[in-house]
Amino acid sequence: MDRREFLVTSGGAAVAATSGTACAQAEPHIQSTASTVLRLSMSWADTPQGPADSVRRLARRFETMTGGRTRIEVAASGSGPDSDADLVHGSAHDFAARHPAFCYFAGLPGSAGLAPHDLAHWITIGGGQMLWDELAGDAGWKPFLAGHMGDAPPLWSREPVRDLGDLAGRRIAAPGLGADVARALGAEATAAAEPRVAALLAEGTLDAAEAGDLATSLATGVARAARHATGTGLNGHGTALALSVKLAVWERMSDADKAALAAATAEEYQLALGEGRAHAAVARRVLEGSLGITFAPWPADAAEALERVAEATVAHVAGRDATAARIDQSYMAFRNMLSGTPAPSRPQAVA
Repeated sequence: MDRREFLVTSGGAAVAATSGTACAQAEPHIQSTASTVLRLSMSWADTPQGPADSVRRLARRFETMTGGRTRIEVAASGSGPDSDADLVHGSAHDFAARHPAFCYFAGLPGSAGLAPHDLAHWITIGGGQMLWDELAGDAGWKPFLAGHMGDAPPLWSREPVRDLGDLAGRRIAAPGLGADVARALGAEATAAAEPRVAALLAEGTLDAAEAGDLATSLATGVARAARHATGTGLNGHGTALALSVKLAVWERMSDADKAALAAATAEEYQLALGEGRAHAAVARRVLEGSLGITFAPWPADAAEALERVAEATVAHVAGRDATAARIDQSYMAFRNMLSGTPAPSRPQAVA
């Protein structure tokens, strides 16, 4: 049962049915015999629910757009720059061990984060793609936006968060710089432990986690393992997903296939955002009515501390080196252009 079918059987047929046609259109019969096989490794559990659904839809779309010249074999064997696969699907956070500035291309904590459409606009027309290409190219990859875990994800927890002190000592999984923020707030924080977040929450190994928007959290089982949803998470606008192609593979592709892959990933990003928006109200009704989930805003002291620590965390990354400074300047200038939020004053970057 995939996420759409799950939502239908949970009482959201009218809304959830809207994405079925899109999925069907993305997977028509492929006429040609594949001549090239590419291996795609993903961070997600290989189930028909959650992000893996998006990965397989993207793979089938690209195969169709190439007329069957290329076939993609998908395996749930992880993501990141050290993978030996031809393509990896996860988020730019998976590359942050190489350079923390990768987090700009997946989502920043607190109000530093850009809304999903605005992040895509910075990357596609605001110069972000060139900066991302340069950063990822040094690691041997060509990156694309390829999906999203959903805007404004809550922090899921086994116990309610009533004040800042309730975060102290909690074992929290969060993507990217969100983990650094949680750690600065007194939690015992780790990077998101996909694909086992739901299981770790259920067994008590984790106390809390940021795991995507309501529909994603429902589909992956996180909402059944943690009954309290607080605020808009540590990464206020969620996590963008990425498809990265090994540079040696990318450079061997024809111009037509490169264009097809760019188009396929761009379409999947927009479809993921559309699904998240269409399913949000349905998912909330299911979570509250059927599962008894409680929703609450961040307590005032936690909200203030989160914002202060998030800004300091991003500033620390921006000052790491000249590469990080260039990315930060571009990102913050684009944010200023959209919202009028003044670009923050930064110290001199480390040479």
